[in-house]
Amino acid sequence: MKLHSIKAILILLVSIQVFSSCVDQEPQALIDEFSIRMTMPEDFGDSIKYANQVVMLKSNRITYSATTDSLGKVVFKNIIPGIYNVSTNQMLTSEITLVGDSLQYRLFQPDSLVLKINKSIKASLIISKIYASGTKDNNNKNYELDKFIEIFNNSDTIQEIDSTFYLGYVEAHSDIPFPASKNPGFVYARQVFRFVNNASKIKVEPGKSIVLVNSAVDHTQFSPNSVNLRIADFEAKSSSFSNNSDVPALELIYSAFPSLIYMNLVRGGDNGAFLLKTTENVRSFPIFYMPGKVDKGDRYMRIPIQYVIDGVETLKNYTNTGPRIESKRLQTFVDAGYMFISASSGNTHESIERKVDVKKSTADRIYLIDTNNSSNDFCAVTDPTPQKYDKPLLLAK
Repeated sequence: MKLHSIKAILILLVSIQVFSSCVDQEPQALIDEFSIRMTMPEDFGDSIKYANQVVMLKSNRITYSATTDSLGKVVFKNIIPGIYNVSTNQMLTSEITLVGDSLQYRLFQPDSLVLKINKSIKASLIISKIYASGTKDNNNKNYELDKFIEIFNNSDTIQEIDSTFYLGYVEAHSDIPFPASKNPGFVYARQVFRFVNNASKIKVEPGKSIVLVNSAVDHTQFSPNSVNLRIADFEAKSSSFSNNSDVPALELIYSAFPSLIYMNLVRGGDNGAFLLKTTENVRSFPIFYMPGKVDKGDRYMRIPIQYVIDGVETLKNYTNTGPRIESKRLQTFVDAGYMFISASSGNTHESIERKVDVKKSTADRIYLIDTNNSSNDFCAVTDPTPQKYDKPLLLAK
């Protein structure tokens, strides 16, 4: 028998063996039942149940939904094994929402879960866009001078922003020194900015927004995919950037890194941002080294969580593992979920943006979705244009 004939037979035998192996492999068994029982906030009393509300199970591959019964219990049947985010919300009034969540729940066998429902107060002013990823310039080099944050008035009345309003960024150290799970009463900030001085206010009309930037110039002249930020309302003044003298300054209250007096938005995250309102002297809030570091390393400002009125958790999307849920720094009643961009290194031209509430919006104005769960409320888009809300992904029902 010729050599090439022997090779052909061997290849055929191997192919049959591989094919047989694939055919004989048993399909993945489904999970017969996963039940969830909701417990209400303490001030609701025993007679009030979380009834007739939709609960979502969402993994990277599939989403399930089911409705709670009269006792606040829901049962999912025939579930594909995997890691799921469990979430639910119910709007009680225009200002109060009930929220329940369990992130990265490992579901590989029949199971049951008791899910605590928390009461969340809706804010009139909410963070609506975070653009930190950067893009490429005219020479195809990394360009990240165009980062910005947008704050939207989601109420029906004019909101006045004065010196009692602040913008903060959570600490983003890779060691995760201050996770929300171990610090229920506080958030630790790497930077805090104040909007204006005591003598002035800015009015934000219903359905309108303000834009906060590092460099209030037209960045499209340096990068074709960038944005024109001359429309900015506030600018973090720094000699590291081209600044616009016509745009008011963001006042830096604290920075963990003295050399960084501009907004320290990291290309790939973490970039958890939050709004706080207080008449307290924020400059006097205590500063802490990381646990185990007595007198060296970075220091972070500790802020009582009751002053936080809105927050968005954006996590780094690691190449092999995805976002690290244990790294959440914001408590669940501030943000029960998290968002991320597609690449851990950034420079993807992506922004994290809040979706439009298409059911509530009218021809005269838009409303944005606000369930205090950024996994539901936000999506990543590749058009970071500020004050633009007619993007297809933001209008998806």
